[in-house]
Amino acid sequence: MTSAGLELQKALLALLKADGTLEKLIEGRVYDRVPEKAEYPYVTLGSSNIYDWSTGTERGSEHLFTLNIWNRASGRKSVFTIMNIIERLLDKSVLTLVGHRVVNLGLQYSQARAEDNRDGYLGVLRYRAVTEELPA
Repeated sequence: MTSAGLELQKALLALLKADGTLEKLIEGRVYDRVPEKAEYPYVTLGSSNIYDWSTGTERGSEHLFTLNIWNRASGRKSVFTIMNIIERLLDKSVLTLVGHRVVNLGLQYSQARAEDNRDGYLGVLRYRAVTEELPA
């Protein structure tokens, strides 16, 4: 059986890279791992925590994950704009996972702050998803 966490990550990357509105702002810069000298703005997959959410009859997982939006010093407005696009995109989309299904997906909190040590701004979107394993 495939990993629900990995399948969720793959579906998120595909969804974010396929959105035309987001593409205009970040030009495909959605990373699991940021390459050296990456151009701004970009989105990264942040921390991911997975917990057992199984019942007596189904195997399931709870996923707490973050998406990070990065931009340079003049980019506060851009960070908020990108965050808003991602929020709307994940609110209306159905993520398709191999071997699993998303039971629910919701935004837990968002945050935007100056990152002085990186000369820029960071936006954080934290989501909670629950997945169920599909029968083989």
